[in-house]
Amino acid sequence: MNKENQKYDENATPVYYTLAMQRSYRVMIVYFLVFMICMLIFRMSKTCLMVLPWLIVTCLADYHIKRIQIRWNLLFFCVICIGWISYFIYLFGWDCGGINFIMPLVIISVFSLYDSLFNKIAFIVFLFLLRMGLFLYWQTHQSVYNPTETQMMILQTVNTSLSFIVMAMICITFSANLQKAEKHLMLYNMELRQQAGTDPLTTLYNRRRMEEIVKNHIAANPSEIFSVAMGDIDLFKSVNDTYGHNCGDQVLKDLSALFKEKTLGLGHVCRWGGEEFFFFFPNMNLDAASALMNEINLAVSKCPIVYQNETHYVTMTFGVEEYDYHSDLTQLVKQADDKLYYGKTHGRNTVIF
Repeated sequence: MNKENQKYDENATPVYYTLAMQRSYRVMIVYFLVFMICMLIFRMSKTCLMVLPWLIVTCLADYHIKRIQIRWNLLFFCVICIGWISYFIYLFGWDCGGINFIMPLVIISVFSLYDSLFNKIAFIVFLFLLRMGLFLYWQTHQSVYNPTETQMMILQTVNTSLSFIVMAMICITFSANLQKAEKHLMLYNMELRQQAGTDPLTTLYNRRRMEEIVKNHIAANPSEIFSVAMGDIDLFKSVNDTYGHNCGDQVLKDLSALFKEKTLGLGHVCRWGGEEFFFFFPNMNLDAASALMNEINLAVSKCPIVYQNETHYVTMTFGVEEYDYHSDLTQLVKQADDKLYYGKTHGRNTVIF
């Protein structure tokens, strides 16, 4: 593991992992208090005092959980749980539910992200051997106390309930963290996808995203009419040469805002490249698309471009093409571009369809 990954493990991973153990410690503290009350009810005051050290150790572990490294916290938690399981079976035998506290150890070891798979498997095998060893010990040794049937039922209820609560705390903590991480990843992927399909200057779709939209539309609706248009700013090079590229950028941004407004709910527009824009109008024939592009062309010529307290106006030339049900996107773009070129060579500031 390199230093960068180590830094991440030490600073980021323990946040929720420590929280899981902290919650588990506090449930264990409640458990030991309840257990001591049970011992007083059973009139086993000596056993009640013998449980007191476990309570104190658990309180200390909880108090220092944020002051020591995560691996030491895990070690202390394992020692407390394993020690208590063994001690409980020594006192009351196998049938009172003390072995249930082995399950939280299995869960918390599985969720240990910074441990290798080998270490996790080794620890689970150790817990299995511990369980079998304690079972065999109980088969050949008498417990210190022989609880009555009522006492056994109470202990079984307390042990099962509290061990289940510990497991629930651990699972809820880790699942909440995983859900949060999954949500962040989903939002991050959505943001990356949006950035990958967006032109950073104009915030319009870029060429790659528009190609994807049109191709998907053709694949999903092969028999549906649609139209495309290619537009180019007239004499844009002279704008850059005369007023600078920043002014040119302002022209692109203002026109893009205009295109968004005019195509809202009717189609899509993208920056195809440089000063070229591509329009896609699903379920719109050539006549309707041409009428809309004439409206857009008129709006472009009247759109004031304000840069450094000066107002500029530009014009555009457009070529419009209707889907013929057999041409692919490349052919449609070429046909629209040919009409655009024709308009450029015959006066500009026009829509050719």
